[in-house]
Amino acid sequence: MKNRDNNKSELINVDLGGSFEILTVHGGVKKLFLQRFSIAELRRMTEKIGLISHLRKKGFNNLLIDVFVDENHVNYFSLYMKEKRTENRLLDVRLSEVSFMPGEKYPGYDNRFIPYEMINIEWISARNPYAVFSDKKPQMPGQDHPGLGILKYGFRMIYLMASEIVKDGFMDIPDHMHNAIMYSSGFKFFDPVHEGILRAVMRDLKKYSLSEISWGVITSAVIEKHTGEPQLYDPCEQIYPVSRRLKKHFTSPEYIKICKKYYNRKKYYLDYGEMEKRREEILSKNRIEDL
Repeated sequence: MKNRDNNKSELINVDLGGSFEILTVHGGVKKLFLQRFSIAELRRMTEKIGLISHLRKKGFNNLLIDVFVDENHVNYFSLYMKEKRTENRLLDVRLSEVSFMPGEKYPGYDNRFIPYEMINIEWISARNPYAVFSDKKPQMPGQDHPGLGILKYGFRMIYLMASEIVKDGFMDIPDHMHNAIMYSSGFKFFDPVHEGILRAVMRDLKKYSLSEISWGVITSAVIEKHTGEPQLYDPCEQIYPVSRRLKKHFTSPEYIKICKKYYNRKKYYLDYGEMEKRREEILSKNRIEDL
């Protein structure tokens, strides 16, 4: 995938009462986000869900919205502070339209209902470029700046988009355990085994911070009590269902049975001392934002 900044485009500034948006135009043809949403509709959506109000309360007043669709049909939605510069980017969302074929990965799945037409979350990040990490908000693996506390607004935006498009759902493959936990309030793993394990980890390690759980998984210090083996994280499809047929997958007796089976069977603990030791070893050789 090419970086959006490497593509040539004509930029149009639209005055919107104290802030302005950027609309990307290619060859004189306006590109709709996900082939459905105009820049004005997206702007109204960010206002409706409370995102703009939330950011203004944090001191971000001069906001720029940038929408772009690249040659691979990846849809970019970016939110900047003051001017369009990488260091000023607050929100970076990249979405694509894909067909999800679960039968290819899950052979036992009933193939009569595939493919699912999905909105795939290629990339999503929210960052406060002016904040610093602290003991209360430690740096997470893969994170270069503190977050903005806007995940709930992202879910609201997904809900609004879902009501306007004819898709089965939204799909993401979180690259870290902490990302999967953050998404778990609205998304579920398509695989009920993964979902049961995730919920069991969240249940048994609830006294620990998200950062500690993430590091515990990375350092193989999250241990399953019965086997004594570390619980590894295997990235796979986490889904926000929209269509009735996809919702049926998650409410089916078989899915619920398997999910509960692993949720009840698995018991975890965090070997905190080992986690700290291995974390120091990893950070002595790697930058945390590169993990």
